Amino acid sequence: MKCEKFVNDYLPAIRAIIANKLIRFGLTQQEVADKLYLSQGGIALYKKQARGKKLNELGGKLKVKEKIEELAGKIISRNLKEEELEKEYCEICRSIFSS
Repeated sequence: MKCEKFVNDYLPAIRAIIANKLIRFGLTQQEVADKLYLSQGGIALYKKQARGKKLNELGGKLKVKEKIEELAGKIISRNLKEEELEKEYCEICRSIFSS
């Protein structure tokens, strides 16, 4: 059940944080979509804050924020394979439910 809660509640918020960081870094919505294995339309929804509304629940979790920052840096510096990205999401999930 933790995976389901993560995917439904937290993953969209994490993707929104990362997408917005990558856009501020100078990537286009399509480039961000390619790096996150999502559609450009999905990235537009994250940018408009129409998705990922559970951002506030991550606010007090410093360890989780650090992991999200690290992941954003990895995504900027190189192209992660989809499997690598999924493993990173799993690490963040473990941090959320262990704190």
